[in-house]
Amino acid sequence: MVIEQAIFTSTESATVAGYHLAATSPGITEQDARELAQWGPSHDSLAENGPAATSVNFHRLPSGAFCVSKTSSQSGEYSARGGHCVYTQCLVVPRETLGRFNNNPFALLNAAFAQGSLCVHDEIPRTLEPFRLGGKAAPVDATLLAQLSADPGADWLAELIAAALSTPALAVLAPAPRERLIAGFINCLPPECRCEFSFATGLKFSPTRPFRILALPEDSTEKNRTMRGGQMRVLDMLRDSPDPPTTGWAGFIAAALASGRTSFLASQLARRRDHLTMHDLNNLGEQLRHQMMLTAPAARPVPVVAPTDTLTSAAPSTDSDRALDRERDQPGDEEGRHRADAPHVRRNKDADARARGLYDSPVDVLGSKCPDAVEQLGLLDDVVFEAIAGRAGALARLKTLWPQVKERVGPRLVEESREEYVRHALEVWRDCVRGDEVRNPALAVTALEVVSVLFDG
Repeated sequence: MVIEQAIFTSTESATVAGYHLAATSPGITEQDARELAQWGPSHDSLAENGPAATSVNFHRLPSGAFCVSKTSSQSGEYSARGGHCVYTQCLVVPRETLGRFNNNPFALLNAAFAQGSLCVHDEIPRTLEPFRLGGKAAPVDATLLAQLSADPGADWLAELIAAALSTPALAVLAPAPRERLIAGFINCLPPECRCEFSFATGLKFSPTRPFRILALPEDSTEKNRTMRGGQMRVLDMLRDSPDPPTTGWAGFIAAALASGRTSFLASQLARRRDHLTMHDLNNLGEQLRHQMMLTAPAARPVPVVAPTDTLTSAAPSTDSDRALDRERDQPGDEEGRHRADAPHVRRNKDADARARGLYDSPVDVLGSKCPDAVEQLGLLDDVVFEAIAGRAGALARLKTLWPQVKERVGPRLVEESREEYVRHALEVWRDCVRGDEVRNPALAVTALEVVSVLFDG
C-alpha cells in the first residue's frame, strides 16, 4: 500500500494566498482534499508559541483512510504579519497500512520519519509523490507504559482512559511532553478500538477541527476558552488530584500498571479480537482484570501451627514463626494472610467480602490443619488457578498432580480443597457466559474441564 501526502500551510501562488492545501499527491480524492483543508491548522493554531511548538494529529477521512499529520512552527509567514508560519504535513494512510502498525498513528509517524518521508520543504513543491512505508509495530510499547506509570503515574493514565471512554470530546491539560501522554493512551487501547479516537497533541480548540481528544499546556486562557464553548470536557492533570477507576477497561489498566503487569497487558492486546467494539471494552476489562488476578505470582504461604487434632503433629515453633504470627495478628494486616494469585479472604470475614464473592484459598483454609500438606497444596493451588485461567500446559499438569495430592494428603483434605476449587471454577464459568456483549467461551470450557478433572476418580 502506498501513502499519499499533502501539505497545509501559508503560501502565495498565482491563484491563492494564505493558508490552504498547498500541495497534494495525485491519489488524494477531491472529497478527502476538502476534509484536509477543513481540518488544517492556520495562523496561531498551535497551543504553544515559539519555534519548537509541534502537534501530532490523527483523524478519519471520508474515503475510509486516515490522516496522520505533524504540525510544526516554521519561520515567519510570507505576508510578514508577524508570528511563525504553521506548517502541517499530512499522510493519508489506508486502513490496511495503519493496521500493519497496530492502528498506532505514533508508530506509523515514527517509521515515516525514520525512512526520511516526514520532512519540511523550504520551498513547497508543485506536486508531491506518494511513498511506500515498510515495517510494522508491536501492539504495545512496554517501555513507554513503564515510563508513564512512574510519571504522571498509573492513576492519572487510568483516569485519562476512563474520561476519554465516557465523553465524546475531552480536553486534557497536562504537563509536557503531552505527545508521550497521548501515545501512552493509544497504547492502552486494543488495536481494534484505536481508530475511534481522533486527537491532537498541541493544537488549540476549534469547532472546525472536532478532535475527540485535545492535549493542552498550562494556559488558563485556553482552558477557559475551551470550557466556555461547552463542547469539551476538561481533565486538568495540572491542578486536580487523580480519582483512579476500579472497574471496566480503565480499572483493568490501572490494576495492570500499578502491579507492574505490563507483560500481561501486552499479551492481551496482542490477541486479535476482530469483532471487538468500544461498547465491549468495559466487559472485556472486567474479564481480563479477573484473569490477571488469578495468574498473579504466588505469595509464600504463612506457616501456621497446627492444632492437636491434625493428622500429624506440628513441629516446634521457631522465633521466626512466632514473629510471623505476631505480624499476622497486627490490626489492619488482614491482607497479609492472602495469596497474591487469587482474590480470596478468610471465611470469617464480614458479609461485604462474602457479597463480593471472595473465597478462601485452600492453603489458608487447610494450612492450619496440616502444616505438612501446605507445600503440596500450595503447588496444587497454583496449578488449579493457572488451569482455570487458561494458561498453556496447566490443565495437563493438573491431571498429573491431582491424583498425587489426593493420595498424599488424604480424603478429608482433598474434599475441602476440591470444594474451594470447584466454587471458584464455577464462578469463572458464570462470569464468562453472562452478559450480552463480550463472552469468553474458551475460558468457560477450560473452567468446566478443570471441574471434570477434580471429580475424576
